[in-house]
Amino acid sequence: MSTVNKVYTSLRGISSVIKDIGRLREILSILIKHGFGVLITRLRLVEVIGVKNLSKNQDDANSHYSTSQRIRMALEELGPTFIKLGQILSTRPDLASPELIKELQQLQDQVPELPFEQIQAQIETELGQPLAQLFSEFDRRALACASIAQVHRAVLAREKIEVAVKVQRPELTNRIERDLNILYFLARRSEVLAPDLALIDPVGIVHEFEKAIYQELDANRELTHLQRFQEHFAAFPEVKIPIPYPQYCSQRILTLEFIYGVKITLAPKQFQLKPEELGPRLMRVLFRMIFQNGFFHGDLHPGNILVQADGRLVLLDFGMAGRLSRPQRDHILDVMIGISQQDYALVARAFYDIGIKMPGASYDYAAFEHDVILIMSEHFEDRTLGQIEIGQFFMALVRGAIAHNIRMPSTYTLLFKALMTVEGITKNLMPNLNFIEEAQPLVQEVLAQRYHPRRMLQDGGYLLLSMSKLLRQFPDTARQLLHDAEQGRLSFRVELKQWDCWLEEQRNLRQSMSLSVGFGASIIAASLALDSGPEGWFGLNMPSLVLYGIGGILGFLLLLRHWR
Repeated sequence: MSTVNKVYTSLRGISSVIKDIGRLREILSILIKHGFGVLITRLRLVEVIGVKNLSKNQDDANSHYSTSQRIRMALEELGPTFIKLGQILSTRPDLASPELIKELQQLQDQVPELPFEQIQAQIETELGQPLAQLFSEFDRRALACASIAQVHRAVLAREKIEVAVKVQRPELTNRIERDLNILYFLARRSEVLAPDLALIDPVGIVHEFEKAIYQELDANRELTHLQRFQEHFAAFPEVKIPIPYPQYCSQRILTLEFIYGVKITLAPKQFQLKPEELGPRLMRVLFRMIFQNGFFHGDLHPGNILVQADGRLVLLDFGMAGRLSRPQRDHILDVMIGISQQDYALVARAFYDIGIKMPGASYDYAAFEHDVILIMSEHFEDRTLGQIEIGQFFMALVRGAIAHNIRMPSTYTLLFKALMTVEGITKNLMPNLNFIEEAQPLVQEVLAQRYHPRRMLQDGGYLLLSMSKLLRQFPDTARQLLHDAEQGRLSFRVELKQWDCWLEEQRNLRQSMSLSVGFGASIIAASLALDSGPEGWFGLNMPSLVLYGIGGILGFLLLLRHWR
């Protein structure tokens, strides 16, 4: 048995890895309730933890829901950690199907409001002062409740300024650490016992999720994001970014200016604003983030975009943000240019350069380009302006790249999700709005900057510097390589995936063959010995009786192994 299997096939082994068996049982119960008992069985958790009776707890009322719907409902019931996991997976078309992504985008934080006393204790612990000294007013009822934090309206005691105070729920970090511990356990177990799941690198997914959720839990990080957005839009009067108050902030508390407004989808009716002004304005904001700032809001759903009575857009919730380097922005720019000019080859080349190539894999660029052309034809030909969906097109490109063993960096998938979300909002306001036409002015401006003599001089200088460094290092590197080869120190690393799993399968096969041979030999020998002595029990002589007994035991063990 492999080392990994030894660790995870006993209750003692699981207890050494999982700090809270009770929480693991709760997670398994919810998964089985929503119809995922097959997965629990594949991971051999029913027998190990002793939850066979949980299979009776499957909710038959869920049987008419689709798999994607049941996944979403299970994640909502599992709580904050899993809700955030689902929200992050909704940005990964390389891991989730379009149906599942659409369902995960509907994840809701259905949590009760915390008692005011707990909120007060959290604020006083984090900020080190009594609540009455910090705020002259503090609403006991929350404005909004989510699984990670809830927001209260207040008034600063000294400044007499109306603010919104975002308070992280107490003990949340401990619960997330516990759930992450279980997720790592399940991911490692999947890699060993479910080779098809191992292909998507479950441990890597959990590791990426761990980084993302801890970043979102850090209110200081959100404060930094907010301040950066303020700098970027300081001279852009169409957008309002709330003013933060750092002296009233901590790792778990965020205090910022209270701004009155309504969701962007309600603004035309509430303030009698023209949709043909709001839609393009939101798109210009997103394009400015992408092409000029290289720093974009990663969660632009309607609840995070308010509109004031004068038509200004207010952006909220800056926990999830993405960064684009200059080369990354250039790749997106090339894609946009290719789309606007119907240059299929340019789109294919830009998207191919964006993707992450797997080490040791071979790629057929001609086949990749052919598939990109088909995708572009499907999304752009014979369609009116109102029918073109850029977000869906980008997601189709991501799925097409996966078919060629090319994976998109997470920054791009987050960006494509932002594009798709904003496109959905703007088309709700203006069904015939053309995403490409609205992007043209800013694309042309950025394109002019790319080919400005100063930019080209900078790029040329960087290229010469890189070539010079490479040429200086080459002789030493080549000499070291030849010397290592001569001394026999040159080695190559070969990685055999699923080696432990293969060894375990071979071991099981050998044991089954041994039992089969023993069973057959015992039965044959017992039959040949029928006439070798006087009859005894059941009309059989003693040698036959013993041999039939041995054969029966071996046959039972063989059937038991086959059943398992």
